[in-house]
Order: sequence, then C-alpha cells, then structure tokens
Amino acid sequence: MTLTDFDKALLQLLQRSVPLVRRPFEQLARELGRSEPDVIARVGELSADGGVIREIAGIFDATLLGYRSMLAGMKVPPSHLDDAGKIVSAHPGVSHCYSRPAAYNLWFTLVCPPDSSLGLEGTAQRLAKLCEVQQVLLLPVLRRYKLRVNIPLGEGPAESLAEEPAEELETPRKPIQPTAQQIAAIKALQQPLPATPQPFDALAAEQNLDADELLVIAADLLAAGALRRYSAVLRHRSAGAVHNVLAAWQVSEEQADAFGRAAAEVPQISHCYLRPAGPEWPYTLYTMIHARDEAQARGVIAALAQFGHPHVELPTLKEFKKAKVRLFSEGFGQWEKANKA
Repeated sequence: MTLTDFDKALLQLLQRSVPLVRRPFEQLARELGRSEPDVIARVGELSADGGVIREIAGIFDATLLGYRSMLAGMKVPPSHLDDAGKIVSAHPGVSHCYSRPAAYNLWFTLVCPPDSSLGLEGTAQRLAKLCEVQQVLLLPVLRRYKLRVNIPLGEGPAESLAEEPAEELETPRKPIQPTAQQIAAIKALQQPLPATPQPFDALAAEQNLDADELLVIAADLLAAGALRRYSAVLRHRSAGAVHNVLAAWQVSEEQADAFGRAAAEVPQISHCYLRPAGPEWPYTLYTMIHARDEAQARGVIAALAQFGHPHVELPTLKEFKKAKVRLFSEGFGQWEKANKA
C-alpha cells in the first residue's frame, strides 16, 4: 500500500495515542487539519484486511494486572519443529511463536493469569512435555529498558521517531486487583476500535457499560499504568519495517543498564529487556529491531556491537503465531483443563 503524507501523519498520531474521548477521530482531525469524516474514512481503509493498521486497541501491562510472562526457547528436533510450533501456538497466552536459527530453535512469549493452576513455569514445562522436548529455556524479565512498538514511516531522521524519548528504567510496581467493572472495561478496551464517529459506544455496550463510564475507567487504568497506552498497532511489513531481527547480547549485570539505556535510544528498537542466562546460553540482553531493510538493521547491530559485547542474531525463519493475548479470557482455564494431566 502506498502511503500519502496524510497517511503517514495520521499513522504517527495513531501509534502514539488515540484520545480516550467520545469522539477521538474528531480530535485527531483537528490536529491534522482535516475533517472528521476524512479521518474516519482513511482509518477504515487502512484497517481493512491486509491494511497497514492491525488494530486500534488498549495495550495493557499484564504484570500490573497480576499476570506473569516470560520469553522461552526450546530445543526441538527439526523434523518435529512444525508440530511443536502448532502445539505451543494453541496456548491462549502465547502471543508470538517463531522458529529461529539457534540451538534453541523454537521461541515464544508466554503469559499466564494469576489464577493459573499450573503457573508460568509449570505451563512452560507442560508445553515442553507436549512437544516431547527435553530442554526448554525460561527467560523471565529482570529489567525492562524499552517497550515501544512504534514504526518509523519515513526515510530520514526527521521522519523517524528519534525525537520520542526512550523510556526511563522501570522498577516493578505492585499489581492491582481489578474490580469486576474494571475487568469488563479491560475486555472492552482490548477489542478493535471501530472507525465510527463515537466508537467507544459500541465497545462499552458489549460489556454492558456506558461509554462515559468506560472512558472514566480507561483514564484511571492509564493513570495507574495498567493501561500502557491506547493506540494503533501496525503491520510491520506493510508499514515499511520489512527486516526484523532479534539480537541477544552477552552483557554482565554491572554493564546491563548502560547498554540497555543506549539500545533504548535507537528508534528501530522496539523491545529491550534484561533476562537471565540459561544452560549453554550466555545471552542476557535482548533487543528487537524493526528496520526498513537489511542494511539499516546491520547498521543498528554494528553500532551496538561497538560496546564490545558478544551477540547472536536471531531472525525469524518461520512465524507460527503472532496475535494479541486477550486478558481475562476463558481460554486460559479451558486450555489448562484440557492439558493439565
């Protein structure tokens, strides 16, 4: 899809935040100097099947809602890799599942709710057993330096998101205990925002809430940090980030903060985490790079390599799953009931 200057400006705003007001597209239209119908029509077109916008919805900090998460890697015999990818992808708490060129060749992110009977580690081990895998690498987050999936839409630095400040080093906050009303609002805010003049009305009605009530709860969740932001998620390749690679770095705990801060400043890096090392796996700091081409990705890696830390590059060989985890869904309990034995 060819993006116009208007499209790029609109997508930049949508990626940063969508106003939590009754008529969000009207407010965005004022910022863009266009009419509300123009913005609504283009959002609808960009959100169509195969369009640049994957969805506009709430992005939550699951850990503040009592969930636990980790990155995991498995050593899977190549002949069983496709079957293992399907088994892992069937779990409702798996958002990403890829094969990558390493001894640990199947990688996935896993989220489990606070009432999980298996727990996070138990679920990962159960998945490994279902896949008939002996070695699984469990990599919970020790420190988060950056979590901001924002795709630059231009060629030069002026059109990248270099002006967007890197997140401060985050310290863990105490999880909140959401009320039934907040859970209903979270379920509503996870659904894709329709391209209509008053889109929150329909989302609220699905959970028997009033739109104003939904927006008040959303504002409270945003202030508490449980709602990280309400914004658009783009399809990386459609938006021009066609070369994506995970780079893992061997960094000591003493040097991690300095390296993590530097990596977080790079616009093409969306995720930057410190994780523990594992058996036969010395890498501790993970950077997810979204670049417009291989040359740009190589430039990012070369710049970080100047810090002198050994690294491994883990491009995607096959994508088994890429989907948003729906918090407070019944799927978690159903999976555990079917797979606990």
